[in-house]
Amino acid sequence: MRRFGSGRVIAIAAAVAMASLASCAVLSKMVATGGQVPLKSGAAAVKVPDKHVIVFALDGVSYDQFMTVVRSGKAPNIAGLLGKERGAGLFEHGYATPDAVAMLPSSTVADWSAIFTGAPPAFDGVTGDEWFERERMRFFAPVPISVGDTGDLQKAVADELIDRQLKVPTLYQQLGVDANVSLLWVYRGAKLYTIVGPSSYTGLVGDLIAGKLNGESAEKSVAGALDLGSVQTLIAAIEAHGAPNLQVVYFPGIDAFTHASPDPLAAQLGYLSAVTDKAVGEVIDEYRKKDALEDAYVMFIADHGQTPTLADDRHMLGADGEATPFTVVRDVGFRVRKAKLTLTANEQDYQAVLAYQGFMAYVYLADRSSCRAGGSQCDWSRPPRMRQDVMPVLRAFNKVNRTGRPFARLKGTIDLIFSRVPAAAGHPAGPFEIFDGRRLVPIADYLQAHPRPDLVDLETRMNWLGTGPYGNRAGDIVLLANSGSEPIGNRYYFAAQTHYTWHGSADESDSNIPLVLIQAGGEGDRMRKIVQANAGHPLSEKDLTPIVRALFRIKDDD
Repeated sequence: MRRFGSGRVIAIAAAVAMASLASCAVLSKMVATGGQVPLKSGAAAVKVPDKHVIVFALDGVSYDQFMTVVRSGKAPNIAGLLGKERGAGLFEHGYATPDAVAMLPSSTVADWSAIFTGAPPAFDGVTGDEWFERERMRFFAPVPISVGDTGDLQKAVADELIDRQLKVPTLYQQLGVDANVSLLWVYRGAKLYTIVGPSSYTGLVGDLIAGKLNGESAEKSVAGALDLGSVQTLIAAIEAHGAPNLQVVYFPGIDAFTHASPDPLAAQLGYLSAVTDKAVGEVIDEYRKKDALEDAYVMFIADHGQTPTLADDRHMLGADGEATPFTVVRDVGFRVRKAKLTLTANEQDYQAVLAYQGFMAYVYLADRSSCRAGGSQCDWSRPPRMRQDVMPVLRAFNKVNRTGRPFARLKGTIDLIFSRVPAAAGHPAGPFEIFDGRRLVPIADYLQAHPRPDLVDLETRMNWLGTGPYGNRAGDIVLLANSGSEPIGNRYYFAAQTHYTWHGSADESDSNIPLVLIQAGGEGDRMRKIVQANAGHPLSEKDLTPIVRALFRIKDDD
């Protein structure tokens, strides 16, 4: 793995902590309020008497990992909420649905956006950790994967970057109730936003720059300090204002700690036991002190799981170098946008854009007839031409993956290549199909001929990603790298940084996430009925929004 001595990784990692502290404007509010930021968008929220829902948002935890730690005896606070296990996801006080799936890509920004709107990426407008908006020729990177600039990461918290890109109402806007959000960057419509206080900042960033992301233990890591510190700020807000109707508690440190750990899944279990369970217990204890726990509903959900990878340059399909997906597109004859967040005036003549998602990559193509000469800016409102623009790139990726020509290191790195007939900017995009080397084949037909049970609900989830009013934000071509179904030595990822895990694929290890509903003192079978009555098919993380909405309609004696 590239250690934190490298400038790019220091900048990216430091920005993760800095994004939780945000811009000078938010920092000044933190100094004055102790990390509590009142939000104008939630000013009209109504307090509903005696109704409390707590959502613990776990970044980067699969269903299997969650259940393993619950059963381990090392997470007494989480296990205590659930009560005795009765099988098939049923517990004494809760239900942990065993088959909930993530959006595609199984990545942070797209998934949390879907979770807290109830809409899939093609409808909510946020399609990944990075994406390109053709209409404005704007490249977004709230979690930078291919680029080194962390400006959008900071804006995601400081300036409501994600909220401003969402094309549908958030859960908080849909409910209109008293809602608090801790750390998570989807918060439009909430009443209060809490972030780590300024007293923790120096220690967090200092340890981060010194390369102590892991520390001697999970609790002593920078990631652990961030998660535990955020809970103290959240508790201070409850002490000051009382328990809100809806409290979202986001733990981003889990994902960071796992990515950076050489034995990632074992390290994650240790983190969940030592840090996450402790933090959950502190929140639950505060609700108990406030007499707000009785009959309260508690939910656990994650955005995606983790797939172990080799942290070396051989398995990282980067943005720089002589043999990358960027060079494949360039070799076809396209002027490719540089892997930068912001371009200079003389860098605006690009004809292709790549955005990375870990195990997935998006390729956006221009109609090259609108910008043949170097220095001329393409008309990105026009879709690319299928025969002249899209097909040459599809053939090039298929060829290099099959034969290694002309870039030997890319041979055998790609699992599937998706594309579709391009739609003009502002028009709904059609469904992705799979390129078989000669033509595009509907996903259902391809899977009938080539069964892939390892790729969970592939057709439905690709439709959620690409079929809808904002589906063109997932590109004209989607590349899926070899991932979890392959031995670790055959797994590859689209990124500019090496890590010990990645995500973004359709494999079960990335895709099967915990979606858990509990009621303190309630009956697990009733929780199962609530989930099943309000979830779609397949059951997915975006079902959290209709489930929470239903909880606010349910009377205590129902």
